[in-house]
Amino acid sequence: MKDDVEMEECCPDSEDAKKMKCIVKMRCPEGEDAEKIKEKVLLRLGKELGERSNVVMTRLNDDDLKQIDALVEVEAFHSRSEAAAFFIKEGMHARKDLFQKIMPTVEKIKQLKEQAKESLSKPK
Repeated sequence: MKDDVEMEECCPDSEDAKKMKCIVKMRCPEGEDAEKIKEKVLLRLGKELGERSNVVMTRLNDDDLKQIDALVEVEAFHSRSEAAAFFIKEGMHARKDLFQKIMPTVEKIKQLKEQAKESLSKPK
């Protein structure tokens, strides 16, 4: 293995968030291009952080929380939040058919609400 390669990258700014500095250390297998590996890791980090910029509070029963905590304990996930986000995403992916079916209706409802608001705001 080659020597450690240290990578520093600034994560994308959000409107209200401060810049975060991400530092990743890794060992490159012999024959691997450290710069290519660095680029792949930074792209993945940016994507993962960018995709999880929203906060959703939820309540779980004791059994579900125990299972989430077990995954955090064995370091399958870094946090409860990361584990919950993973399972939400997986559940939505598993029911992709449902979302494909309802999204056109949701868009129509939004349009109708907007039309109703506009008609109410027009002077008589």
